[in-house]
Amino acid sequence: MQIEFLKMQAQGNDFIILEGLTEASRDLDFPALAQAVCQRRFGFGADGLVLILPSEEARARMVIYNSDGSRAEMCGSALRCLTQRLYDPKSSASFRIATDSGIKEVEMLEQNGALVPKVNLGKPVIKNLKLQVEQFTGSLVNIGNPHFVIFKDELQDNPHLLWGSLLEHHSTFEKSVNVHFAQVITPRQIVMKIWENAVGETFACGTGAASTVCAGRALGLLEDQVVVEMPGGTVQISCDSTGDYYLIGPVSFTGRGVYQWKV
Repeated sequence: MQIEFLKMQAQGNDFIILEGLTEASRDLDFPALAQAVCQRRFGFGADGLVLILPSEEARARMVIYNSDGSRAEMCGSALRCLTQRLYDPKSSASFRIATDSGIKEVEMLEQNGALVPKVNLGKPVIKNLKLQVEQFTGSLVNIGNPHFVIFKDELQDNPHLLWGSLLEHHSTFEKSVNVHFAQVITPRQIVMKIWENAVGETFACGTGAASTVCAGRALGLLEDQVVVEMPGGTVQISCDSTGDYYLIGPVSFTGRGVYQWKV
């Protein structure tokens, strides 16, 4: 079976994207397809598989499968990729995308002479600001998906590689979590390393960046607008007076192709 796809990336967080799916193709085994096509050596390679589906309440619906086939409730990087993909210069720059964690307001923002996706991730919920897990005290934050955020003085020892998998599946949590280690450079700048739930080490995580800034603000470490440096690039996180968190950062279209799936 031949499956046409697009590929996009946001700070190295990359996705196989399927659009224009027919009624028949919507019955495919997408968890199995995600596992197959997202393999780095035996497929095309990606952090996740993203479906663009019709929606009666938004411009489109976003459905995400992690590379291991599990369903992801939310992904800020994928949301920005779809914002750019669905943007119509003949229509409003602001529109809505439906996700498993609710309707998200998005827009294409002019920044330094270029159009950049800006997405409203909503209001994060801090489940536990100072939670002891193993040797770490971190913050458990939910922003449509769960994140465990740990601030450290330095990240040279790559703690996400040493501890990410253990913390991701730790019995302390009701379900597996994304794990982030962050270093505060200034109250308006941080560096973070990422261990993504169901994926492993990734170059970026949009909801993780917002959750980290949320935790940092609650701890008195960060201000309302923060530049977040991740291994794959930089994004901007801001919090408005209502408590909504916004993620801004460029994305790019990397190509299109046809995947020969043997089912």
